[in-house]
Formats: sequence, structure tokens, C-alpha cells
Amino acid sequence: MASKTYGGGTPTTSNDEFWNGTIPWIQSSDLIEHQVFGVHPRKYITKLAVMNSATKIVPENALAIITRVGVGKLAVMPFSYTTSQDFLSLSELKTDVKFTAYLLYKKLQCELIFVQGTSIKGITKDELLSKIVFVPERKEQEAIGAFFANLDRLITLHQRKLDKTKKLKKAFLNLIFSQKLRFYGFEDKWKKEKLKNVLKISNERNKNNLFSKNDVISVSREAGTVNQIEYQGRSFAGNDISNYKVIKPGDLIYTKSPLKDAPYGIFQEATIIGIVSPLYAVYKSTDRVFAPFVAMLLKNDSNSTQYLSPLVSKGAKNTINISDAGALDGNLFFPKIEEQKKFYLLYTKINKTIIFHQKKLDNLKDLK
Repeated sequence: MASKTYGGGTPTTSNDEFWNGTIPWIQSSDLIEHQVFGVHPRKYITKLAVMNSATKIVPENALAIITRVGVGKLAVMPFSYTTSQDFLSLSELKTDVKFTAYLLYKKLQCELIFVQGTSIKGITKDELLSKIVFVPERKEQEAIGAFFANLDRLITLHQRKLDKTKKLKKAFLNLIFSQKLRFYGFEDKWKKEKLKNVLKISNERNKNNLFSKNDVISVSREAGTVNQIEYQGRSFAGNDISNYKVIKPGDLIYTKSPLKDAPYGIFQEATIIGIVSPLYAVYKSTDRVFAPFVAMLLKNDSNSTQYLSPLVSKGAKNTINISDAGALDGNLFFPKIEEQKKFYLLYTKINKTIIFHQKKLDNLKDLK
């Protein structure tokens, strides 16, 4: 499939005359996993480095394939380049370059299954060059290559939109918490309030068994409030669920289970109706504080940890000792409830946009 092949090498790093030149020198870390386009060199070498090392200048439109640490990655190189010894480059291809890139990517992913879990850290040049693949006629190669390249462009586009929207959300939250972002007509400073004075503890229980095990809700940091059976495959509730707490959309739930980066549990907004274990604390809005806004304030792990740290004590086996009321003993700053609702509405719109781009991205990846 290729008229020429090239290996690579690493010029002596201690010789300054070999580095900061104009010739791209590619390392394994420059290639992005599962992407065959978009390599951005971070290091450049001089002609003197090429003359005094095993690396070679590879002509443009070649394929750079990692055969050692990082095996499974490869990329189309639209410019001439040099590589480390981790690469084998295929040059002067007899097949369409895009088609060949995707074909060999798929082939390497299959080979990767055999490499993983063994002491083998890569694939040798001879092993790679001896592999058998099937190719259609040139016209269909070009069509297939163009099809996948277009899919990759769409995936990259939606990934960028997703990343930008996440950055927007982070910036938005920082501006809210610093009180630098306000809605028109709201100028009063945020007031410091103890949560127990502005939130109401919910005592609604499943006493008449209006809800069944099919309605038990799990609280996840990543997924929020989800049906336990749908999310985890089964219900973990006991036979008696009459003491389970009823939750409704807009309630604030505090989970007392320690998590990574959240040793005192997390706060989550309820988005569905159902019942949760009595181990959870459930709170409702009042005319002073909108419970989903509190969830928004404490959504970040560091924010909730900072808030809970002075309130929580740990017992045997690292269990958290705090009552439903005790978790409200901390202070937070709040604007007027009308502005809280406006902030939350904007926050949910940004979240919906993130979910939209994530779903679009996932669908495109599944299609690919």
C-alpha cells in the first residue's frame, strides 16, 4: 500500500543545536486518540539534528503510525515531518490517504485488543507491514474516506460547541457567585442567611405505599436524580418502603454518602417525582429561598465541601454523622428570590444546550 516506509529517532536532547529549528518533530503524545487528523507539533528540530540522529524527514501526505507505547494511534500528516522512534510512517501511498487512515485505524484497534493485558507494549514494523487488509476500487476508497472525514469534521464541530458552552457555564457561575453579574432591576447586595432559616425540611413519607419499588430514586453526581431500576438495573430497597421520603421536582436533596472529591456528600436538585431512602435529607423552597438555586450554588464539589466541612463529623467506618437539620446550619449568600429564579432559569437553559450538544456528539460517534 506504500512505496516507502520511514522509522524515527530522538535527537540528543542536551544539544541545543538540534532543537528549536523549523522541522516538525512528532511524539506519541502529539496524536489524539481516535482521531486521524489534526496533529499539532509541539517540538521542532534542525537539519543538523536530522543528520546526527535516526530520525528522517517524511514527505507530506504520509501516515504516521505509533507502533510502540501508545499503539493504536495514527494520523494523516499534511506536511513533511520527523518522528520519534515510536513511529512507523507510510509514504507514497498507492491507496487513498483518508481511506487508508481509517482502514488502518480500525485494524490497529483490533490489534490493540491482543496487545492489552500482555507484556507486549507495541507491534513491530515487520508485524505491521505483514498484516492483510481488504480494499475496494479507488473510486470507492475516495468516497469512504471522504464520508468518514466529513463525520470527523462534524464531531469536531460539536465537540467545540460543547466545550465552549461548558466554559460559558463555568464563567457564568463565577460571575454569579462573585455578584458581578446581575439582572436588570436588582441592585441590592446578597444577604447572608443560615439555611435552616430559609429552607424547609420535608417530612413527607410514603406511608400509604402510594409509591412502589419501581419509583425508588437514586441520586447521582453525574446524572442527577434517576430511577434506580432504570439506572442501576435493579432496586436496592427493602420490602418495607413506607418510611421512604417522597421527592418532587424542585426539591433539594442532600446525600450523606462520601464520594471522591466530595467527602461529605453532595447536594442535588430533584428533577423527577418518586421516593428516596430515609438516609437522604430532603428540603423544600420557601418564600425566601428557591431550593434549586441552592443546589446550583452547591453544585460544585469544592463549594459543597467547603460549606459542609464545619458541620459534619465522621464516625466509625468513615460514616457521616449529621442530621437533616444539622446540614442546614451553614451560611450562604442569597439575592432576592425573584432574582434567584431568573439566575436558575438561565442556568437550566445553558444546561439544556450542553445536553443537546452532548447528545448530538454521542449520536455522531455512534454513527461513525
